[in-house]
Amino acid sequence: MSSPNPVLTAAAPSLIAALQALEAFIGNLGTDPLQVPVKFPGALQVLLGQLELQLPALAASEFGTLQAQANSKIGAWIASLQALK
Repeated sequence: MSSPNPVLTAAAPSLIAALQALEAFIGNLGTDPLQVPVKFPGALQVLLGQLELQLPALAASEFGTLQAQANSKIGAWIASLQALK
């Protein structure tokens, strides 16, 4: 079994929240097709607000993960170069 992608793992909570916001958006439109034009602007505003709230957490988790991966690769390069001398 392979290990999960750390970038995807870091983004998972934000992706789950985004999918839940999309699910709520669809629910906010209601079941009456004639009411969709009336409810759409408000439902869209809620969706966009929920997605915007995810951006800081997503940026922080992704930056931390990418920084750790970069440091790991740089450490491996240093180790391989030190083995050559």
